[in-house]
Amino acid sequence: MSEPVIRGDGVGIEVADSILRGVRIRHDANGRLNAAAEIPINTADDDLALDAFVMLRAELGEPTEPTRLATFPTTAMLQRIDITGRSGPELNELRSNLDRRHGINSTVIADDGPRRWLLAIRWDAHATRRLEELAERAGFVDVAAEPSPMAVARVVRADSTYLRRLVAQGDSYHAVISNRIPVAALAVSTTGRSHPDLDVSELGFNLAHFDDFMSDAALGAAVDRIMVRVDNEHQRTLELDIAGDRYPGFPVHDHRSAQRQAVALGAAVGAAGLAGAIKPVDMMLASADPVDEQFDRPWAVEAVSNLPDIEEDTATTSGMRRLTRHLRPRNRR
Repeated sequence: MSEPVIRGDGVGIEVADSILRGVRIRHDANGRLNAAAEIPINTADDDLALDAFVMLRAELGEPTEPTRLATFPTTAMLQRIDITGRSGPELNELRSNLDRRHGINSTVIADDGPRRWLLAIRWDAHATRRLEELAERAGFVDVAAEPSPMAVARVVRADSTYLRRLVAQGDSYHAVISNRIPVAALAVSTTGRSHPDLDVSELGFNLAHFDDFMSDAALGAAVDRIMVRVDNEHQRTLELDIAGDRYPGFPVHDHRSAQRQAVALGAAVGAAGLAGAIKPVDMMLASADPVDEQFDRPWAVEAVSNLPDIEEDTATTSGMRRLTRHLRPRNRR
C-alpha cells in the first residue's frame, strides 16, 4: 500500500534532449532530499524516451507524489507582460494576439505583490505535451510541465537577479529574474564551459525596459548586456534555498549536487506545494481534427417549395426513352 502524499512531497524532473535529471523530495527526509538520479534519454524516439522515464522512476523509488517536468529547448523564449488590473476577456484577447502575431501559444500568470504578470512562453507546446504523456505512461503521477527558468528561480536566493544554466553540451540558457519570478529568458552560448552548471548573481539592474513586449533580437541584446556586466563585476558561490532550508553542498561530481539538480529541485518544490499556489501553464493547442475541417465542401440551406409534386406520366416517359435511346452519343474506346 502506497504512503499518503502530503504537502512537502513531490518529484521534479529536468528534461533535455540527451539527459533526464530527477529528484524526489519528502517532508520527513533529512534535508528534504529523498532520492536523485540521472538517466540518458533520446527525446527523438518515443520508445527510447519512455524507457528512460521508466528507469528514472525506478531510480527514484517508484514515487507516487505529484510530478513536475522542467524543460526549456534551445529555441524557447520567455518574457513577462504586465497584466495588473486586466479583466478575463482582456487576457483572452492578449493571449490570442500573442498566438496569432508572435507564435506564442503558452502563458502562465504570476502574482508578485500588487503586480500581476503574464509570462509569455514560446516553445513547442505539442512536444511538451508529448513529454507529459510519456512521463505519465512511465508511472509518474499528476504530471505537469513548466519552463525550466520558472523552476530554478524558486530555489535560488530571494535577491537573485540573473542566472545562467548549462544543461548539456550545446544546451544553455540564461534568465533575468525578480522576486524568484522570471522576467526574461532565452538560449545563450556557453562555449568552453563545463556542464552541468549554474551561475547566479545578485547584482541590481533596472528592469523597466523589460515591461514592454520585445522582439527576440531586442530581448536577447538586453539580457546579453546584463550577462556581460555579471561576468565583469560579480561572482559568487552557488547556494540553493529549498523552501527555507539551505541545500547541502554536495561535490560537483555527485549526482545530488546543486550544479546538477538545481532545476529538478525547483520543479519538485513546485510539485510539492512549497512555493505557494502555482498556476499551471496554459497552452493554446490547435485541435488535431478542427471542426472547420469536418465540412470540406460548400453547403447552403435551400427553401423547399410547398407546392405539390407533379405526377410523372410513366407511359409517356418510357416511350420517349425508347425513341431517343439511339440518338444518344456513345463512348468509343
